[in-house]
Amino acid sequence: MDKQLLAKIQKCFALAGSSNEYEAAAALAKAKALMDENGISFEMLQMADIEEATSRASRTQRPPVWETYLCAAVQRAFGVVSFINEGGDRTFVGRGVSAEIASYAFAVLFRQLKRARRDYIAAKLSRCKTANKRRRADVYCEAWTLAVYSKIARLAPQLPQDAVIDQYLAERHPQLVGVDSRSAAKTGRAAENDYWNGLASGSQVELHRGVDAEMPPLAIA
Repeated sequence: MDKQLLAKIQKCFALAGSSNEYEAAAALAKAKALMDENGISFEMLQMADIEEATSRASRTQRPPVWETYLCAAVQRAFGVVSFINEGGDRTFVGRGVSAEIASYAFAVLFRQLKRARRDYIAAKLSRCKTANKRRRADVYCEAWTLAVYSKIARLAPQLPQDAVIDQYLAERHPQLVGVDSRSAAKTGRAAENDYWNGLASGSQVELHRGVDAEMPPLAIA
């Protein structure tokens, strides 16, 4: 779809809000004429505002639960939705720049968590066998992401589901299906300690509410 044409139509709609009734009527008529001439519906105009942005993730079709929690936190913060693409990465979908901002936020948090996981393994799990080390590190990561989600939930209200984004996904990605996450077993005193350590570490991640109307709702330090 021609972005210049869409921008022209959107500008006409903006002018249609003018306090000058003649200018408003002319702008509205112009917008309607451009849409009719080019076969553009209101639904198409709305969906033109939807963007996608992708961020590297675990690259698996059955991600760990901690990645799902992390993704849910980013979706809550920026009012976007996401899906796992064919390469196993996360694609965020939202209005305007929100998808790009969400993708960046996910990348920042993902790197922070991977670094925290690596440091925790070195400090607390270095003597564990490989399978047990991975399981316990996953418990730590799940708690870390839950702490981050809780902090975001206190800062950002739960936004209603966006019907335009839903329509966009149905038309552009009709093959999407739900997937189950891979959860770590939280049994035993050691896993309990890993969980509480993860909560403590995740609670130290700094999140800030944007103060400017043009800024995203949250910034990640």
